[in-house]
Amino acid sequence: MLKYHCRYSILEAELFYTVKNLTTELYPTGNKNGGESMNAVYQTRQKTRKLVVIGMLSGISIFLGLTGLGFINIPPVKATIMHIPVIIGAIIEGPIVGGLIGLVFGLFSMYQAFTAPMPTSFMFWNPIIALVPRILIGVVSYYVYASMIKGSKKNLKATSIISSLILGVLLFVSSEALTDSLTISAIIGVLFFLASMIIMFKFKHKNKEEALSIGTASVIGTLTNTIGVLGLTYVFYLERYASTLGISEHAAKLTLAGIGVTNGIPEAFISALISIPVILGVRKILR
Repeated sequence: MLKYHCRYSILEAELFYTVKNLTTELYPTGNKNGGESMNAVYQTRQKTRKLVVIGMLSGISIFLGLTGLGFINIPPVKATIMHIPVIIGAIIEGPIVGGLIGLVFGLFSMYQAFTAPMPTSFMFWNPIIALVPRILIGVVSYYVYASMIKGSKKNLKATSIISSLILGVLLFVSSEALTDSLTISAIIGVLFFLASMIIMFKFKHKNKEEALSIGTASVIGTLTNTIGVLGLTYVFYLERYASTLGISEHAAKLTLAGIGVTNGIPEAFISALISIPVILGVRKILR
């Protein structure tokens, strides 16, 4: 497989330099129109690629929704991994592409809320709740990734340790809420911390920096969706939410907070787990 990959890379390089030399002959540096023509072709290809990525990843998100593979049913809401294509698209192609994929994800969630309603689906009838957090997934993920990738490499090791520790603590809290067992939760949290540390330091330096940036962006992008949806539900529909569940408003607040922990944190871990190898693989191919 490696042999064929090397052959492909060599062929690709030869084709690139052949086209480059041919272009130089056809459109010398002084030929302004030639340079503008090639630039226009490049811009068109870039736009086409972005449209293909939007269509492909939006299709995957919708497929996950239609087949039920993108949902983890935890009443009274549905935890989702449908946001992962949004994060991947944003980090690979930028915030606009990520935002548009998020828009498709949000529109599909509205469609689901109307066609296959649950007791609390009224939240997603509101386009502010259904669309805004989903669009922000792509925007936030990209800028978190971009800011981290430009950060100081000297602080990478410390950042890796602190990030792994924080994620381990969050997983401990999530496990405690789900299992109601302090011992099991502590074991899960410690094992995750150790596993994440091993993974981080097994990467080559360049990959390690990029993997940490992708993982952090994935986690924050996921929590943007979770906090955005639950926060806007609190702002717009707390009374109706409590009435639907037959509980007090105070209990409804605690329920929303509990959902944020038990749904949002596992979603964040799954997002990082999937996004890191996928994006690193795509970047390797593009390079």
